Amino acid sequence: MATQPNNKAVAAPPSYLHPAEVADLLHVSPKTVSRWAKEGRLPFLKTLGGHRRYPEAEIRELADQLQVPTTTRAVDPALGSSSLHSGLAG
Repeated sequence: MATQPNNKAVAAPPSYLHPAEVADLLHVSPKTVSRWAKEGRLPFLKTLGGHRRYPEAEIRELADQLQVPTTTRAVDPALGSSSLHSGLAG
């Protein structure tokens, strides 16, 4: 946090991400990020030049919610050997 001359703390302005940064966080292409923004699935602001910027805190929260459990090795009693198991039903 920054301080003003009267020594009061001032909150830092929110940080925004470029489409490519959002794409890296969500493991999708930048084109998908743009499409999701147009569809209203991602929050964004437009710059004066018309470029989209995405609020970092909200995007990171979304990325955390979308994380899928890692795959683990499980022994299938019927086969007697280990097989990949994603932990997902289906």
